[in-house]
Amino acid sequence: MRHSPKRKQSGSTVLEFTLSLLVLTPLLLGTFVFGFRMVRSQQTDQITRDLAHIYSRPNTMNFATAAGVSEAQLLANQYGLTSSGSSVVIFSTITIETATGCQSGAGAPTCANLNLPVFTQQIAIGNATANQSPFGTPTSGGSLPATNGVSNDYSANPSASDLAKSSFTVAQNFNSVLALNAGETCYMVEMFNNTPDLQVPGLTGAPQVYSRAIF
Repeated sequence: MRHSPKRKQSGSTVLEFTLSLLVLTPLLLGTFVFGFRMVRSQQTDQITRDLAHIYSRPNTMNFATAAGVSEAQLLANQYGLTSSGSSVVIFSTITIETATGCQSGAGAPTCANLNLPVFTQQIAIGNATANQSPFGTPTSGGSLPATNGVSNDYSANPSASDLAKSSFTVAQNFNSVLALNAGETCYMVEMFNNTPDLQVPGLTGAPQVYSRAIF
């Protein structure tokens, strides 16, 4: 019995196509995922810039109030800044601790934070339990006291003694981002958007988009 050359060629083509799909399918999925993540990254960049611009002008909007939270949620409405949502925006005010500050807080011109960047405020709006700033979270005695009735506002307006404590020190990696001088203050907004829906295990990395803006 003789086999037709056309049948052999057809069988080889099907096999080659099947094998190629094993490579092309994850590549195609990865391309779509990275594309959608790029779009989200651009959107979060714009959101953080807008919020940081407002935050750097304290007399314009106080994000430690219910009105401020509503404003942030409005600007990032597609990302659902709620306690059970997939995103969080973290507002941080950072300055350099001086000898005068140490004197007021510790009773001496030197203290743990002398000449180091310290948090004077940090506010988290959204799912604060999902992500924390890589530059640290200021605490006073391990607690996160609420301010102005907003449960996710913490470490706002700390006392001089708090600022002298190491618990309010900004992580050292902040210096590689911005080197502040004595008397200078910066306003930083960070946004985390968890993206489990844009994930191909083993191919696309951590399911998260991160953006930061500093004024």
